[in-house]
Amino acid sequence: MIRSLLSLIFVIVFCTTISSCKTEVNDSKYSFYHWKTNFNLTEQDKAHIQDGQSNILYMRFFDVDFNTKENKPLPIATVQFSKDFEVAVDTIVPVVFIKNEVFNNISLEESKSLSKPISQKIKRLFKSYFEPQKMLTKIQIDCDWSQHTKTKYFAFLESLATYFDNIELSTTLRLHQVKYREKTGVPPVDKVVLMAYNVGDILNINETNSIINNNITSQYLQRLSEYPLPYDVALPVFEWAILYRREKPVAILNNYSLKTFRENFRSTQTLNMYKAHQDCYISSNFIYKDDVVRVEMVSKNDLKKLSELIKTASKKPYSTIFYHIGSPVLSNFTNHDLKTFCYN
Repeated sequence: MIRSLLSLIFVIVFCTTISSCKTEVNDSKYSFYHWKTNFNLTEQDKAHIQDGQSNILYMRFFDVDFNTKENKPLPIATVQFSKDFEVAVDTIVPVVFIKNEVFNNISLEESKSLSKPISQKIKRLFKSYFEPQKMLTKIQIDCDWSQHTKTKYFAFLESLATYFDNIELSTTLRLHQVKYREKTGVPPVDKVVLMAYNVGDILNINETNSIINNNITSQYLQRLSEYPLPYDVALPVFEWAILYRREKPVAILNNYSLKTFRENFRSTQTLNMYKAHQDCYISSNFIYKDDVVRVEMVSKNDLKKLSELIKTASKKPYSTIFYHIGSPVLSNFTNHDLKTFCYN
């Protein structure tokens, strides 16, 4: 009897231990955006990507802007590859960023026609650098379309899909397009990616952090679980500085050294706000004395709260993409941290 009781206790303890171990293990996979114009992954970048275990990299191929001189949309900022570049993934997803102004300035028919040169450039870049080792299976378009431009943007997407065979076409989705989808519409794609950042008012010098604001985000997630398309979620792991002149934003500073910053700016009474005490150059931008800069970054605590908000609102699994690889902020997060931000 005692032996049987001891055996039963052992089984219970063993099963409890195994169950506990399984609970602690997080098998979540995640991927990254690559958003720099020059593609040249460092060893640290490769390690971050491999830790994610998704074997997918979302790579910005080029942007499209409306050229007022030529009165038509033109590609800009095409990605450049180093001579001996290496890709640490099996799947490359080309991403094309199209400014909403493009669709404000062209007709419906021109929107449809725009799909041809964009598809050609995507294919040309992919073939030049990735075929035959990799297959083109996914494409993503990034555009913050509006109620005014949705008809033209959606027509563009439908036309773009006709130039590819067996391709998963996705587009980015902003928070307001989740909450007000009857007005902004549901795009004709296979999947959307919710961009859960850049929610604050960058135009307002009194904004505290335009990258991440969980109070604002929480107001737009009530209908996320009802969204009629499959979705992934993009979370921020980056920082930048907003340059203000006479209380108006004039530039976003993405690349700056702390040494240069400390030499030319002084702290103000407002947290993360700094004033230039002399003229200088930062990130190819000329800074005048008395210009003001607000430094914005993503803290571990804020990102944890943001991920929990989305998990609770979603009520169903999704994949997580972090923006972006190569960001110095990534050094603040461990692989375990990033996995906990994903949907378990």
